Amino acid sequence: MSLTIRPLFAVALLTTPALAQHRPIAPLVLLLPGGSRAAGLGNAFTAGRGAEVIFYNPAQIGILRGTTISLARFGSAATLGTLSTVGPLGKVAIGAGVQFLNYESLVGPELFSRPGILPAGGPLQSSSLAATVAASTRIKGVRFGVAGKYVQEYLGGLRDDGLALDIGVAREFGRATFGLAIQNIGDGLEILGQSASLPTRISLGVISPSIRLGSYFDVTVAAVVARERDGRIAPGAGVELLYQPVDGWSFVGRAGARRVEGGTKPLESPVTLGGSFGLDRFWLDYTFQPSRGSSATHRIGIRIQ
Repeated sequence: MSLTIRPLFAVALLTTPALAQHRPIAPLVLLLPGGSRAAGLGNAFTAGRGAEVIFYNPAQIGILRGTTISLARFGSAATLGTLSTVGPLGKVAIGAGVQFLNYESLVGPELFSRPGILPAGGPLQSSSLAATVAASTRIKGVRFGVAGKYVQEYLGGLRDDGLALDIGVAREFGRATFGLAIQNIGDGLEILGQSASLPTRISLGVISPSIRLGSYFDVTVAAVVARERDGRIAPGAGVELLYQPVDGWSFVGRAGARRVEGGTKPLESPVTLGGSFGLDRFWLDYTFQPSRGSSATHRIGIRIQ
């Protein structure tokens, strides 16, 4: 850490500790949506399918083989990149994923940032990383999955890292898919004497089958309810409308909503909007999330499945 930044940290910690009302959460990247499609569905992806589901429920990684790359921009101060791939290996499915956030953090009583302030930026060059490997199998119609993570937070020249664990189960009831996941189990991180908990959460999600609406349209609905580590209940839901005029060509409109931090005036909008274009196995996804002020989050992704 530079000589000019270290005193700022010390003053913030020693003169205003009473301002910290709750234990911080880190790494920051685990508080952000894991993919463009999931973000557009209000982060309701615990029962989803595709490569980015590795960031939500390891039990679901064997449903659909594929690879996903996405890039998100939070205003002009932060960039998030994700890469995930999943596929079968004999009687099990395996997957791997990386989430990396490059951002500018503030100097204050809490070293660790929250998602809502990412577009604003700050004086400290920071980054947040999570690398995941996962495996799943099916036993008597029920899918079971486990994922291990290496996590790291870097703040203005200081860093800490650790390990975390996800476990999940999923199965179909009728034509709907239900998933239950417990994520980010493990010890927290510590930087400059300040400790942060992992963002442990329990989530229960459901996703409907494709419902035919006429000759060319299908609709899918997803929902989730999660209990965060601090006891906060965070519901989310989303809907996709698929238009397929000819085989191999697909157009999707997507809208979602989820509970975000900030009380009655959150910095982030709870609403997301997006869409996709599909050509055979190739998909291009886009999601937009407004925020207070002039900044917003734009996310683009590529799926091959």
